[in-house]
Amino acid sequence: MRGISSSIPTPTEFSPLEILITENNYRISINDFSRTATDSVLLNFTKNVLKCFQEIERNINKKKQLQLTTEERDHYLKSLARWGRQAYQEFFSEDAQKIKYQYSQVMKFAPIFVSKLLPFPWEVLYEGEYQKCDPEMFWGFRYPIARNLAPSKTASLEQVLPLNMLFCLHHRLLHAPQQEQPEIEKLVRNSGKFYLLKLSNELKKLEDGEALVAHLYQTQHNILHFACHCRPSSQYEDEVDALIISLITDDINAQEIELETYNFRDVSGAFQCQPLIFLNTCQSAGGVDELRKTFNLPEKFIQHGAAAVIATACPVPDLFAAAFAKKFYEFFISEKMMIGKALCETRRYFLEVYNNPLGLAYGLYSSPYYRIAQAPAAMRFNR
Repeated sequence: MRGISSSIPTPTEFSPLEILITENNYRISINDFSRTATDSVLLNFTKNVLKCFQEIERNINKKKQLQLTTEERDHYLKSLARWGRQAYQEFFSEDAQKIKYQYSQVMKFAPIFVSKLLPFPWEVLYEGEYQKCDPEMFWGFRYPIARNLAPSKTASLEQVLPLNMLFCLHHRLLHAPQQEQPEIEKLVRNSGKFYLLKLSNELKKLEDGEALVAHLYQTQHNILHFACHCRPSSQYEDEVDALIISLITDDINAQEIELETYNFRDVSGAFQCQPLIFLNTCQSAGGVDELRKTFNLPEKFIQHGAAAVIATACPVPDLFAAAFAKKFYEFFISEKMMIGKALCETRRYFLEVYNNPLGLAYGLYSSPYYRIAQAPAAMRFNR
């Protein structure tokens, strides 16, 4: 049972509120509504949201710092609120907005979007007047938002200790090897084991993504963290999501491996330990075109046994990605927060401390209630 996820339910301060989306309708809990927002309309909103995220990315890279000014924060929040408000009004009818409001008056809830149809970054949904750009009106700062890509599967809610993380990075990134890796390693080693993907006698035959997938299926890692690049496939023009990972050999040399979505088709099997996958990369959640709505890395990881996936909706600067991941793991591992709340609190932290709203680009693909076990399995069973 070592490292295997458990389905033991745990108490939570948030009640689930499922939003099931089909081609023509959507359901909020037990209430059905007709869908008036077309995919093309929401795709247009998504493109404008991503443009704002890219503007923040360029600003961070230019300044080489996380901190934004109050004026910059308000400018970005107003832009995001504008598109988030339009998406909210277009997607949710007046009756649906009333139902959602009624739920909010009686409980704190976790919105869970059940759909593979729409790529909209639901974290940017905004209620209220967008000119006020109130952070509390953004769903991503207010709720532990989640996406369920596999509603027919029973999701694991608890990751049994000890932790066993495999950290995969691209060696040419600056902050991933210097900050992200060592800081996260310290946190993980307090509760388990930490491994860096690097050349060894066992891994000499990892020449491509197919070999890497086969290797990951055989391991006991219950957290896979990717701090690397993401780019369109070099082998098939129609394939899109490809993680560019380094198999580290020494401080200056590394063998590059491309992990692409088609690799999952070519290897039979699944993850043994139902891991958490953190794709701390560029555009790891897929793009806004038709292909990437249904064919992206989060979906492939979920289909092959991952219990939870965190992915970015746009290019994220290395500096921000490293700091964001470290803070998330502090909440998730050290403070034992449920994953939805940990991600929400991490977004809020960067907005409050650095005036930086780029945390809205991080999305969760799992139950928001997934968490680290409170105690080793043996301790529970021996009571």
